[in-house]
Amino acid sequence: IHATGWRLSPFNLRAFAVFRVLRVLRVMWLARVLRNLSELLVIVRAIAVAFRGISIVLALLGLLVYMGAIVFRVLLEGTALGAHRFGNVFAAMATLLLEVTLSGTKGGPVIREAASHHVAYGLLLLVFALLANVTVMGVLTGLLVQTVKTVAQAEKEEAHGKSMALIVDELWALLTEKQGHAESISEQQLTTSLTVKRFAKDLHDLGVDLEGLISASGFIFEQHAGRLSKPQFK
Repeated sequence: IHATGWRLSPFNLRAFAVFRVLRVLRVMWLARVLRNLSELLVIVRAIAVAFRGISIVLALLGLLVYMGAIVFRVLLEGTALGAHRFGNVFAAMATLLLEVTLSGTKGGPVIREAASHHVAYGLLLLVFALLANVTVMGVLTGLLVQTVKTVAQAEKEEAHGKSMALIVDELWALLTEKQGHAESISEQQLTTSLTVKRFAKDLHDLGVDLEGLISASGFIFEQHAGRLSKPQFK
């Protein structure tokens, strides 16, 4: 270390320790992101699916803000509040959007300030806040939540379907391996295979009632001339 001209001082030790901690945190963050990647993809797909509905809701919100800006610009003209927050249409839109609709206070300070000038102004702003926050933003939130739920359910069903297809392929391979992977199976082959633990477990994982399958196997094979092909087995 001394040969390179870098001296091991207490400050350098602390800096090195902090650097190591940051590297560990970066690795942990990356691992967490990769672990939650499937959830992020579900959210992205949900937003893409709900894009049309989201666009309509946002357009409705924009129209509501624009109309509200015109109304409050006219009503509050000549007042201190109008000059301060509603000087022109664009300033009024900014006030209604940023300080009433999107603000965490839901427009509380602006409503109180308007009510101090006249109760009617405060009531009108309260009505706007209810329309913008409760109705429009509530609809937008509900739309996103429902779409994410629907997409997640569809992803789950698709994954379950692929898993079932793989299990069915494995079952068919077990049924036909002794017959050189024949194109069809008989009732005796199926009944014999049900005694195999692995085969029975795979059927159970598919949600198949083994006792019911044994009881109905005779009727099933009778309907297909005594043999089942792979598509019929699926």
